[in-house]
Amino acid sequence: MNLSLQNFSTLVSNSAAAAQGACSALLDFTTGSVARALMEANATVALWIQYQIVQVLSITRLSTSFGSDVDTWIAQYGVSRLGATAATTVETFICLSPESSSAVVPVGAVVKTSDGSISFTVTQDSTNEYWSDTASGYVRPQGVASVTCPVQCNINGSAGNVSAGVINLLGTQISGIDTCTNLSDVSNGSDEETDAAVKNRMVLWFSSLSSATLTAVEAAISGVASNLTYQIVENQTPDGLYRGGYFFATIDDGSGDVPDTTLSSVERAIEATRACGVETSTLRASVIQATVIVPVTLAAGVQLTSVQTAVSNAITTYVNALPVGDVCQYTTVSSIALQAAGSLVASMGVVTVNGVVADIGGTTGSVVRIASVTVTNSGA
Repeated sequence: MNLSLQNFSTLVSNSAAAAQGACSALLDFTTGSVARALMEANATVALWIQYQIVQVLSITRLSTSFGSDVDTWIAQYGVSRLGATAATTVETFICLSPESSSAVVPVGAVVKTSDGSISFTVTQDSTNEYWSDTASGYVRPQGVASVTCPVQCNINGSAGNVSAGVINLLGTQISGIDTCTNLSDVSNGSDEETDAAVKNRMVLWFSSLSSATLTAVEAAISGVASNLTYQIVENQTPDGLYRGGYFFATIDDGSGDVPDTTLSSVERAIEATRACGVETSTLRASVIQATVIVPVTLAAGVQLTSVQTAVSNAITTYVNALPVGDVCQYTTVSSIALQAAGSLVASMGVVTVNGVVADIGGTTGSVVRIASVTVTNSGA
């Protein structure tokens, strides 16, 4: 609906014209006159009423709502905004003199980033080879230098997405453990669902109400968590064989290793949506590791670490955001590296991904995730 809005001057002018047209005598609308003061007062009230009308019109439609108005709009359908999710990763706990004693890394132990600003807590994983129900933690046997166990960020959101090697402080002193580190980048923490994401999900949700369609399954999966990507394959098994009346969904949460709880949540969401007689499976996406090497010639006075940080962060952000089934494009990786390096380098050599100059990924049920990004100084 298009509203014919008027500004203050137009409102005053139109009011004066209407009043003069209805009066046989000449009215005084000069500045300071009583008639003009009344017209200006009325115009002020009219502007306020116009504003209220515009506000009401904007929040009656989801596409023009924002912030809390989006939340109240979707709440009438029993839908709520997806919250932020905490980043998870695996932490390696190291003993410098492993022959002298054993150690237990307890559930609840805290590790921190190098600046101490972000902390992670050790969580339970009974499938871990070092887990002990008796000790309620992960046991490092005598003679074993390190144990690896899962940790979860203590704050929700993308703030927990840190680079490899950054989580290297012990927040809890553990006898028999001297230091710790994360060997891979953390990338599966996500912020609260944005207004745009909510609106896109609601479109899927409304489209899914009529029947158990592909759109309905997509809406069910996207409603589980805000950090999920997925690929749905119909009438085909994960082995590539034809199977009518069957589909499978492969998912990833940005980490390359979806937790069992998330996998179960997606299975339940699909089960509530699928048509009767249709068989389904929910699988973790198979991970294709990407090792990127960027040769550069540094600009005068620039340290290699500065280029490494800028390029690594930019490439990691791109690759770890790729959805399941997408291709990691070599040209995009190369372009991102060049833009991130900018004036820090005098020139850039041939970027390689897994040792070649080619795209990777794009196969059914696979997802590309960063293994490492290395910047080398070819001008040294």
